Amino acid sequence: MQALGQLAGGIAHDFNNVLQAIQGAASLIETRADETTAASRFARMIHEAADRGSSITRRLLSFARRGNLLAEPVDAGALLHDLRDVLSHTLGSAVVIQVEVAPGLPPLLADKGQLETALVNLATNARDAMPEGGALGFSAALETVDSGAGHSAELRPGRYIRLSVSDTGIGMDRAVLGRVFEPFFTTKPIGQGTGLGLSMVKGFVEQSGGGMTIDSSPGKGTSISLWLPAVDSAETSLLPPKPVAAGRTAGAPRRVLLVDDEIMVRDTLAASLGEIGYDVIAAAGGAEALAMLQATGNVDMLVTDLSMPGVGGLAVIQEAQRLRPDLPAILLTGYIGHSAQQVIGGTSDRSFILVRKPVTGPQLSDRIEALLAAQAAG
Repeated sequence: MQALGQLAGGIAHDFNNVLQAIQGAASLIETRADETTAASRFARMIHEAADRGSSITRRLLSFARRGNLLAEPVDAGALLHDLRDVLSHTLGSAVVIQVEVAPGLPPLLADKGQLETALVNLATNARDAMPEGGALGFSAALETVDSGAGHSAELRPGRYIRLSVSDTGIGMDRAVLGRVFEPFFTTKPIGQGTGLGLSMVKGFVEQSGGGMTIDSSPGKGTSISLWLPAVDSAETSLLPPKPVAAGRTAGAPRRVLLVDDEIMVRDTLAASLGEIGYDVIAAAGGAEALAMLQATGNVDMLVTDLSMPGVGGLAVIQEAQRLRPDLPAILLTGYIGHSAQQVIGGTSDRSFILVRKPVTGPQLSDRIEALLAAQAAG
């Protein structure tokens, strides 16, 4: 119960800050809607707060090993140099950031967004461990693990990119070092940390086929190493290209049937897709959506929530595709748990794809266009 209380306190603290920013900015937009510059600034605050909230849920899902990892080739050198530029403005002038990248590195294979989140998390911890300032170092190098050779991170044989994050901070004693990977363990004051930081990083790295170690001692700083699989040039060419946003379509707009029982989700997604150029018809539930589809067969894409009262999203797709066998579909869900994993792994029907919320209009448009392009290609 103490561990759960620590988790709940930290998550509540973080989410209350997110909600405070969203609520305050939305109220200011209502009262100052005629001031375009001010309204735009407050809208950006809402976007930033929502991104923070999304980051919290990603951390929880990574910790629970239930997050979706979209692996892609990542240039480690470019990533670290870009992070240095960003962190130099956020960590403060008292922290000197150094980057060392071995020449000729192949790309590593990982979810780039999750990797960036993990490295920023480690950099923030390093900053907290250097209250008077110090040096923060990032490095990247290629390492080969041979068969039969023991490894500190228990890696399988293969080639890996080793990313290291080191600081000149206060370090950790053996007692703390022995608990850093424990879920909910944190050295921060109550309400200021969930204890999921290093657990999240470790979970992400292990999900990605790599490993993680920590070396630290009091007064001598901390060095954290992440090993992630290296990508061969032949494998890189086999990875699917990223979808490209559709923009406004030429000629008659594509018609999207959008189904979600949450009115705020339904209205905002419908408005976003409408801005991009789609003709959106929205339904508040599965039965209503199927009635709309029978009344008008002129629908190019079905987008439906997974969990809804009455007729659920999967049943909507199955019945809609019985009526229209060629109708592509996207299934939205706010939770990647046991039921969603059953949908992914328990059906051979690949005429729909699963997309996790939150998703923006442009992101959803990317998925729509990719699915329609795949259907057109046969």
